[in-house]
Amino acid sequence: MNTKSTKIKNVFKVILLPVVVYLMFFICSGGKFGKSSSLIMNLKQSLAPTLISFAMCSNMLCDRMDLSAGAVVMLAAMFGAKLVYLYGIGLGTFALIVIGTGIVMGILSGVMYMLLKVPAIVTALGVCMIYETLSNLASISWVTAIKGEITTFGRFPYCLIIFAVMFALFYIIFNYTKLGYNVRACASSQQIAKNGGVNTKKTAFLCYAVSALFLGVAALLKISIQGSIDTPMYMSSTNIIFNCMLGIYVGLALEQYCNLLIGIFIGNFILNMLTTGLLSLGLSASLQDTASGAFLLIIMIFTYNNQRVMDYIGNRKERYRLSRQNS
Repeated sequence: MNTKSTKIKNVFKVILLPVVVYLMFFICSGGKFGKSSSLIMNLKQSLAPTLISFAMCSNMLCDRMDLSAGAVVMLAAMFGAKLVYLYGIGLGTFALIVIGTGIVMGILSGVMYMLLKVPAIVTALGVCMIYETLSNLASISWVTAIKGEITTFGRFPYCLIIFAVMFALFYIIFNYTKLGYNVRACASSQQIAKNGGVNTKKTAFLCYAVSALFLGVAALLKISIQGSIDTPMYMSSTNIIFNCMLGIYVGLALEQYCNLLIGIFIGNFILNMLTTGLLSLGLSASLQDTASGAFLLIIMIFTYNNQRVMDYIGNRKERYRLSRQNS
C-alpha cells in the first residue's frame, strides 16, 4: 500500500512540472498560449529532439559528449531531401536513405573516436566540422525542402507510431539488455566497470552504433515534420544538441520519480513549451534564450533540492503551529 501511494505521488510530481509551466504561460499571455492546436504542435515538435536525446544519452552518461550528433541529423536529412529534389525518389526510398545515411555517419563518428584515441569531445568537434563542410559543398541552396507525400512520416499518426516504436526499442535496450547494464556500470565508474569485466571499448562502440540508428530516425522525423532543413554552417548544428542535452538533464533530475526515458521526453516537451510560451509573450530571440536558461536553472535547482524545500516549508509550519500553541 505504501509503495502504491509512493508511485502515485511520483506520478503526480512528474505531471505537475509541465502543468505548472503550461499554467504560467497561459496566465501571463492572457490566454494566447495553450490552445489545443498549439499543444499538439508542441507534442509533434518534441518527438525528434527526444530521439536525439536518446541517441546522446548513453554516451553522455559515460562522459562522452558527441557534439557531432546535430550535424549527423542535419546532413542525413539534407542528403535525403536533395535526392528527392534531384531524382524524385519515393517515400520509402527517401526514408531508407535518410535513416541509412544517419546510421553510416553515426557509426563513422564512433569509429573515429575508437581509432584516434583522443577525448570524445575533440573527436566530435572535428567530425562535426567535417560533416558541416560536406553539407555546404553538397548543397545547391541554403535551405532544402520537401513537400507532399514525402512528408507523410511527419503527420499524425505516423510520427507517433515511429516515435512509439523507437521509444519501446530504446526502453528495452537501456533497461533489459547487457549493453544497458554496461552503460549504467560505466556511468557509475568506468574504471570499476572495467575491473568488473565490462569491455568498455566495445560498450563505447555499441553506444555510438545505437546512437547512429536513433539519429537516422530523428533526421527522418525532423525534416518530415518541419518540411525543410537548413544547411549547417559555422557549428550551427550544435544548437540542436544543446537543447537536447537540456532535455537529458531534466530527465536525470526527474529520474528519482520516473523512468529516465519518460523524464527525457517530458524535459523536451517542457523545452518546446518554453519556446512557444516565450514567443507568445513577444520576447525577442536573445531574450528567449536568456529567459529559457534562467527558467530551466530554476527548474533544475528546485528538482534537485525539492526535498530540502519541502522540509523547510514543513519546519516553518511546525514552528508556526508551536508558536500558536505557546501563545
